[in-house]
Amino acid sequence: MGGSESTESTVQAKPPSQEFDKEWRDTPWEKKELLEENLRELKLGDSNVKYIRILLAGEVGAGKSSFINSINSVFQGRITTEALADSGFGRSFTKTYRTYYIRNGQSVLPFVFNDIMGLESEESQGVHPEDIAKSLEGLLKEGHNFNPAVSDKNVDYRSETRPEDLTYCLVYVIAADKVSMMNEEVFKKIRYIRENASSLGE
Repeated sequence: MGGSESTESTVQAKPPSQEFDKEWRDTPWEKKELLEENLRELKLGDSNVKYIRILLAGEVGAGKSSFINSINSVFQGRITTEALADSGFGRSFTKTYRTYYIRNGQSVLPFVFNDIMGLESEESQGVHPEDIAKSLEGLLKEGHNFNPAVSDKNVDYRSETRPEDLTYCLVYVIAADKVSMMNEEVFKKIRYIRENASSLGE
């Protein structure tokens, strides 16, 4: 039109992203049975330690209880729901300090998990960070009732601890789909817990 020669513009489509073309980490799935067998046959070198105690910490609804159920299900060879979980509850479903034993048939494996109340951003909600610090030292008794607003109820704390009461491994459970939305106050509590855990190794 108007003496000008019309040209056909072509839009070249961008090639698809290659970000998901490969796994983000190498997972040796072919060694799954070997790993499971090694854990079943795990022997502790210290006769004073009966169990390796693993403490799970994380925000409300992150999946701490579900993680315990998944581990137990692997060794039981069936779906188990010993640790009750409710991701839609809004507040922490776990109210007490409880030890979960991982069974291998009729026997118990030499590592246990402790589930605790979830972290929340509000000061008076969720597990008190000081309670987590005390659990790392083995001072929380089985069945300790978490009170978000109070952390000095000495009646629930041990005065002496045995080696098997101590926490040997602290695991943070974080929901991958919510990590970008986590409240800064929750991160502050996590940093406080990490500092306490680090000081125990000094």
